[in-house]
Amino acid sequence: MTTKNATHREPMSEAETLRVDLEQTRASLADTVQELSRRLNVPHRVKESAGNAGHRAADAAGRAGHRAAAVAGQTGERMRHVPGALMELPALGRRHPRASAAVGGAVALCVGVGAWMARRTK
Repeated sequence: MTTKNATHREPMSEAETLRVDLEQTRASLADTVQELSRRLNVPHRVKESAGNAGHRAADAAGRAGHRAAAVAGQTGERMRHVPGALMELPALGRRHPRASAAVGGAVALCVGVGAWMARRTK
């Protein structure tokens, strides 16, 4: 039998034992309900997942930016002997993005048509 107090060693009555068991069960159930409600809180979990994904994307973008800067530094060193007009292409593309996209699309179309025609004549 359990006791009320360790110093007095008085045995608890059956009713007191049941009350203690009931209180422990209620506390355990309260913890379980809290955990279940946390797990089932879909909007909170979605926000949490989105926040984590955002942090991962920002980290990946930062690493990619550092790598791109390193490659650009190496490329700049290699391209010192290239004519000036060719070196200005990236800046020109940033100033005129629609025109750059149109030229890129036209080049891709020409390559595709050329490949199609070469394959067709075989």
